[in-house]
Amino acid sequence: MKEILIFPPIVILYLTLKTTLFISVPLPDVTLLIVFYMGFRRPSAEGAVMSFALGFLEDALTGGIFGITSFSLVSIFLMVHIVSGKVEFSTPLPRAGSAAVLSLVKWLLGYAALRLSGVSIPFTGKAALQIIATGALAPVAITLLLRLSAYLSPRTFERGE
Repeated sequence: MKEILIFPPIVILYLTLKTTLFISVPLPDVTLLIVFYMGFRRPSAEGAVMSFALGFLEDALTGGIFGITSFSLVSIFLMVHIVSGKVEFSTPLPRAGSAAVLSLVKWLLGYAALRLSGVSIPFTGKAALQIIATGALAPVAITLLLRLSAYLSPRTFERGE
């Protein structure tokens, strides 16, 4: 439970840097990586609610249309939850490939939602670079999240278990 409480400050720090100092740099999507991690490590209602909250937070801090990112992240959480029963995300290659594909899915879901509302956005090279950066950073980010989880909630053995 403690690890869930650390995700909002990480996302706030990431989005603050993304929208101020690194506005023209295609940073990896840290919010998506956290949702991906929660999807295969904590497949529960708690993870879905946190995915919604992180998406809402991203919309609020980036000036997006409220609900688009939340919709995308909850959809991604559910996709990862369903696929995690069939695919093992324990090695770097599936993590990187899945994160890149999910980053593209997030963009496509947002694009479809905006198109349905009458807004048109182009697919830019920056979006493609962000998808690549997200896939490339995924193995390192997931490993760091696993270590953070182990640090915040260590397993203890009691009564000979």
